[in-house]
Amino acid sequence: MSRICYILSSFPVISETFIVNEIRELRKQGVDIALVSFSRQEGFANKEARELVRDTIYLRDRNKLFRIFKLLFSHAYFFVRNPFHYLRVFYLVRRMDEESLSLFLRISYLAFVVKKLGVRGIHTHFASSTAECAMLVSMITGIPYSFTVHAYDIFIKPRLIREKVERARFVISISEFNRDFIRERFFDGDNRAVDKIRVIHCGVDLDKVSPYQASGFRRKGNRGFVIFSTGRLLEKKGHRYLIEACRILMEKGYSDFVCKILGDGPLREELHSLTLRLGLGENIRFLGALPQHRVFENLRECDLFVLPCVVARNGDMDGIPVSLMEAMALKKPVVSTSISGIPELVKDGAGILVPPGDSSSLAQAILRIMKLDPEERALMGEKGYEIVQREFNLRENVERIKELFLNQY
Repeated sequence: MSRICYILSSFPVISETFIVNEIRELRKQGVDIALVSFSRQEGFANKEARELVRDTIYLRDRNKLFRIFKLLFSHAYFFVRNPFHYLRVFYLVRRMDEESLSLFLRISYLAFVVKKLGVRGIHTHFASSTAECAMLVSMITGIPYSFTVHAYDIFIKPRLIREKVERARFVISISEFNRDFIRERFFDGDNRAVDKIRVIHCGVDLDKVSPYQASGFRRKGNRGFVIFSTGRLLEKKGHRYLIEACRILMEKGYSDFVCKILGDGPLREELHSLTLRLGLGENIRFLGALPQHRVFENLRECDLFVLPCVVARNGDMDGIPVSLMEAMALKKPVVSTSISGIPELVKDGAGILVPPGDSSSLAQAILRIMKLDPEERALMGEKGYEIVQREFNLRENVERIKELFLNQY
């Protein structure tokens, strides 16, 4: 199969393991993937990501003069090869807006690298600046592009979405909710305009999580019912409502539980203070950011996974959180909220969905699952696993992406 280039803003990123998983699975299925990133994020401990870093082309050069030389050289290269096409693209970009023109002037070396790689197509994740880079590189080089839309990129940073979709060879949406949102928000409900948008969910590598499904596992050193939640400590994850729900459980006389919150982020101190203020210091534990295998270990040890997502004040919200998929892949009952694409995952008796930002309803849902017999919770977990196996299976969903690359490029 011909080579495909993935353009990345920064790689690897600890909160974007789904990109690492997708690229590794594509390569496993025989797709030749070239990786080009503007910058490298240091301190990422994931073994799989480190393997990809070794053959990633990083564009950012610390020598400013050399950077300027590369930009001037690459602009001259494209102008000399086809001056009419170069000037036409320049004129089209200038008509978009000043930000696009500035980006056009800065990404010429990226276009040069992509051209020299001899790729058949360009793909990127997020409909934000990387998709704009892919669009401009495509305009300069004539190489078609595609991109995957997730969440914040269309909810709070929707730049030139219509232009990007119309110029793309195809677009992947991680949820039906996103596809419908794009149609209504950017295309006035016109179904024809979004025909090229294909819904392909992110997925879980079931082979990777299977060792953590060991039957007969017993927790060590934990007391009572174990609630687990993982995700960056951001407003949209709704952790404050989980903490408030834990307080409601205490007030109802249910104190024999521990709630573990794994992750880091800007709200860490605020959430820790709220925990102490509500007298939950003995029941809630903040674990910080941990590597993937520790996430799976904590999932294996828990009785219930909770992720009470909300729409943040700036409009940001999750798409379909991978952490929910992973919990269901490990056969855990889940509680989440009925926003965005989450109902596409949590359905058919696999968990409970509550209104976002409603601590009381969240506490009731948690209590309902706490009161279930272990066999009933196990049945709920089995239903969740079946959904992931059927609709959120990494291998099968990446195979659909591979087919798009084969047929569209």
